[in-house]
Amino acid sequence: MHRHSHAGAKQPHIFSHEKAGWLDEPEREGWLPTPTLLGLLEVAPGMRVLDFGAGTGRYALALAEQQTQIRVVAYDVQPEFLAIIAQRIAERGLANVRASDRVEGRFDRIFALNVLHEIGDDDLRVMRAALRPGGFVLFVDWNASIDRPTGPPKEHVHAPGEARERLRAAGFAGAKQIEEPKLPYHFVFRASLLRN
Repeated sequence: MHRHSHAGAKQPHIFSHEKAGWLDEPEREGWLPTPTLLGLLEVAPGMRVLDFGAGTGRYALALAEQQTQIRVVAYDVQPEFLAIIAQRIAERGLANVRASDRVEGRFDRIFALNVLHEIGDDDLRVMRAALRPGGFVLFVDWNASIDRPTGPPKEHVHAPGEARERLRAAGFAGAKQIEEPKLPYHFVFRASLLRN
């Protein structure tokens, strides 16, 4: 399991497994629609995808079900989340996704939903090292520059410009912001190792 420094994170603590039920609330589809998020990943058959900070596995499992010709790793540091994911994988009989507390190997896509504000710079370096050339990390995170009825306080999350600079400092030379009106409370960055 990766135990890294929290240095660089905006939020003082990670989202607790004790609030797991909130991650699966149907109302979240109104402002974090699964089809939109999965579409932004632009996954093709044969790819390896890492869901970094997978929580309950909501998106990792949806992606594995939608794209049976890919391999998905649902990574989380909390054993309680990993147990939920493992149970759901077994219930659905999915063979192309697994839960893990380790980031091993290289990936074509890394999905990081609502984690940039929680993770330290060490974790960003782990992502960079795990990204295959030509791939990208999709960062979707709470936007500090807009008023939101939900999510963490503004002081615990990044504004888009601040997020871009943090990604560049972590070694993502390309950090392209994507405008997505279906995600009204979030910003989206496609971060790669090469300038884009």
